[in-house]
Amino acid sequence: MHHYRSAYHRCSTDSPEPGANNTVPAAKAKHPFDTMTAEQIDKQAREAVKNTTSMRISGKASSDGQQVEVDLAFDIRGSCNGAVDNSMGTLHIIKKGSLVYAKAGEDYWRATFSRGMTVEQAEKMVGHFTDRWIKPPALMAKTLGNFCDGFDSVLELLSAEPHGNATRENDATVDGRPTAVLTERTPTDTTTVYIAKESKPYLLKATITGGNDPLDLTFTDHNTPVDTTPPPPDQILDPTTLR
Repeated sequence: MHHYRSAYHRCSTDSPEPGANNTVPAAKAKHPFDTMTAEQIDKQAREAVKNTTSMRISGKASSDGQQVEVDLAFDIRGSCNGAVDNSMGTLHIIKKGSLVYAKAGEDYWRATFSRGMTVEQAEKMVGHFTDRWIKPPALMAKTLGNFCDGFDSVLELLSAEPHGNATRENDATVDGRPTAVLTERTPTDTTTVYIAKESKPYLLKATITGGNDPLDLTFTDHNTPVDTTPPPPDQILDPTTLR
């Protein structure tokens, strides 16, 4: 276990001469990261996330040319609260267990209902659903709830063993929090991670530049319970009441 070193030290154990100026400059306290390799810092961050029960992920990611923007708090039990913006539009979701509430704009619902309905039927549903909280029927609830079921996969990804070729860059801050900055380069892209220097060494930010799948995500609210308070009842539409 590493410990912080004292911020102050005495330059000599000799007794000072009477009348002498005995002011001793304060030495800069060293952080435990300062005695570690980049790989050791990276490993500490991956260890810290293994017992995390919840977090919030915000930012943008791209896969196979499809960009997704996310601001989603979710936990190991499958609960979530936040928004996901993909090619269909923005979906707001609150989920606790099998109970799901969703809200989206007309583009999202039009893309949803364009499959299996006539244009007239789809537009009627779009009119009912647009910008209203919906308590979806079971099949739709399960489909929408899939957005919240990836917490285990995220933990597995964040705690995976490092490749061993990371280098440490100059420290930086993420939302005012000091971080150690590590980069890992390949011939096609550069991955940069920002690891908290205060409290637990959580991963606070990750970026990938270059290549085909850019990414810029921040990680906050570690172990903070997800707010699954449902919308007010008078704002919720139950689709089963529709013809």
